[in-house]
Amino acid sequence: MFGDEVFHFGDDIVELKDSSNDIDNPERLWSSLREDGYLYLRGFHDRELAKKATHWTLHAIDERGGLAPGTDASDGIISEANHNFPFFRVLPVAHGKPILDVVDSEATFSFYQRMFGKPVMTFDKRWLRSMAKGGHNHFHYDSVYLGRGTQNRLSMWTALTSTALDGGPLVVALGSHEHERLIETYGATDMDRDLTDAVFTSDPRELVRDFGFTLGTAPFEPGDAVIFGLYTMHSTAPNLSDRYRISIDTRYQPADEEPDERFMFRDNGRWLGNFYNEGAEYTPMSELRAWWGI
Repeated sequence: MFGDEVFHFGDDIVELKDSSNDIDNPERLWSSLREDGYLYLRGFHDRELAKKATHWTLHAIDERGGLAPGTDASDGIISEANHNFPFFRVLPVAHGKPILDVVDSEATFSFYQRMFGKPVMTFDKRWLRSMAKGGHNHFHYDSVYLGRGTQNRLSMWTALTSTALDGGPLVVALGSHEHERLIETYGATDMDRDLTDAVFTSDPRELVRDFGFTLGTAPFEPGDAVIFGLYTMHSTAPNLSDRYRISIDTRYQPADEEPDERFMFRDNGRWLGNFYNEGAEYTPMSELRAWWGI
């Protein structure tokens, strides 16, 4: 179930291909990225570290009244308030040691250094998300949100909780990284510079019907990761379970190339982020798509 649409696993939506056997072979991984638009790496992060990060996040949710009373915090059962908890700017949570032990680990940085063949860096912003029932994202290219600076940048979505197909897993629009018209129109926008809507669509059926994409996903375990570039369209499915789905998005690039300055600490110890044009009107995606003819 994705919004009002029902997809049948193995037909309209297929299982992501696991590339974890190639984890020490950057050449083969880059080949898979070019061909498929993503890398799915089971067990990329140490599972115990991922579980500690989950426990840390659930404790923060519990402190904020997000867990069902009388339940064990480790079960992550959502309270009746059903609040999402995006901890992006809550530095004591998103930058807590259990979180950074996962996404800033020596193993993680060593992997990206092998991929890029040089020292790497990551953004100061960490997109730590805790999705309640019904919570999900919408289909987009990362380029629209964080495409400034080098294009030589990889995003990593990491599952911190066991995430079944009905628990809000990442969904990739397979083939979207090769759709030249989408890339040269929608993919070329900068939401903050151009004051344009950043979400391409909330309708997964449209991507299958009108663009010919197949949707790809998988059930995830803590520490599993999916890696992709700036022009792979993706979303997350709605969380239909009664437990929080916790994940974190991080970005990696060569340290000697220009970052997107919106997501790096400034002198005040904060980052600018998106949507900083206070009071601005953003052109709706429906108008943009009419202009582009897509």
